[in-house]
Amino acid sequence: MLQILEHKRVDIALQIVAVQVEAYQEEARLIGFSDIPQLTESKENIMKSKEVFIGEMIEGKLAGVLSFEKENGLLTICRLVVLPRCFRKGIGSRLLTHVLQRYSECEYIVSTAERNTPAIKLYEAHQFSIIKHTAAADNLVLVTMKRD
Repeated sequence: MLQILEHKRVDIALQIVAVQVEAYQEEARLIGFSDIPQLTESKENIMKSKEVFIGEMIEGKLAGVLSFEKENGLLTICRLVVLPRCFRKGIGSRLLTHVLQRYSECEYIVSTAERNTPAIKLYEAHQFSIIKHTAAADNLVLVTMKRD
């Protein structure tokens, strides 16, 4: 079940951190880069965030999270994470579809690692296109994707 997450609550912030740590650890292995900033985010970072957080619950537990910021008709997807044990269950796609439908008047932008093929394929399946490649660190290239 999809729902808005009250990320300013300690218990919810802790759940978000737990999901993203597992997800970003898997991404770090996939892309060969372990310094993903969200791996060190604390519950306090989440609680202070100005992002909107949406989650999907499975059997009463948080399984996936999408967060975004919206300003002047541009919606920036900040994170889209799914617990590795829940991969291939459509959670990421459902979260993304919900945001795309709810904010259909917006332009969308997202960035991910160039080597994160599953994420790129997910965004491409939702009509995002790569518009830019950026060297972000040694051994890390990010792609910026946009959907009008």
